[in-house]
Amino acid sequence: MKRFPWRAILYALILLYLLIDLRWCKGPLRKKLDERRTTSVEAAQKNGWVAIVNQEPITSQQLDFAVFRHQDQRGKANEELSEKTNKIIRRAVLQTVINDTLVRQYADGEKFRAPESEIAAFIESWNTQFLTEDDREERSAIQGLSQEQREAELARIWSRKRWIEQRIEPAVVVSEEEAREWFEANKEEGSGFREPQRVRARHIFLSTVQADSKEQEARIRNAYLKLTDPEEPADFAALAKEISDDARSKIRGGDLNWFSHDRVPEDFAEPVFKLKPGETSEPFQTTIGWHIVRVEEVKADQPVTFDEVKDEIRAHLANQRRRETFDILMKKLRTVAKIELFPENI
Repeated sequence: MKRFPWRAILYALILLYLLIDLRWCKGPLRKKLDERRTTSVEAAQKNGWVAIVNQEPITSQQLDFAVFRHQDQRGKANEELSEKTNKIIRRAVLQTVINDTLVRQYADGEKFRAPESEIAAFIESWNTQFLTEDDREERSAIQGLSQEQREAELARIWSRKRWIEQRIEPAVVVSEEEAREWFEANKEEGSGFREPQRVRARHIFLSTVQADSKEQEARIRNAYLKLTDPEEPADFAALAKEISDDARSKIRGGDLNWFSHDRVPEDFAEPVFKLKPGETSEPFQTTIGWHIVRVEEVKADQPVTFDEVKDEIRAHLANQRRRETFDILMKKLRTVAKIELFPENI
């Protein structure tokens, strides 16, 4: 004889009570939650909080600074954008601040700290972005940090980054076999798996940026006459070393090495890619000056092999997986976190 399912019935009654209390009757539990929410809203209005993450408030001042840093890194200023656009940016940046807060809470909760050698290297790298020590100290002063506080915060930033990486990296490893499968599945799409036509050329260049265009034209045409003299043509490399204004190539006799059509300006590429190996162009003008070009070699476009691109493919797939895994990690952290938002303060 089967036992009467008292436990299942008890659980069902509890769930039914909670549902009735929270949704329909607004009983004691619902009132308690509403009181807590009311208290949170009042505190948020009083203190200018934009969110609470696991009982830790995020203030409007913190969000202001995060938005400033976001815009500064992109060379933008809030006053350049519309009120609507600024509002959208603030909401997006707030989500990043919440993610950063969650990572900090979990990493600090585990007392995780990256190796000291890595922290020291990160601090040294961070310091190199400033031209002078005064610039660095001025930036710290704006943030209200002493050198000791700054280095402690940088240590925490790097440790949190490494905390995330330790949880993500095992899922982003891409094997050579996986990279080859991706290569075979995608190699026919677009032009990404073909080496474009390339030429190796020399040039003589006379700039018109700070010189008279007509005078430079006369000089380049005189050089062309020397190069095409039927009796005693001038050596192209020697003439380039003598008169070219391109400081980087003139020391190599005007050698530009190998380049494809999309690697040079169109007004330069258009006449050059019409030349055959051994041919020399007539003088032509671009937006920056006058040129004479001699094409030494030409390589036709051709498909690339897997070995030539496998490192790039593995890096691409790893970055793709890293983003996906990070999103999954943050969703898990948010699922177990208590996050309250106060849109009216954003």
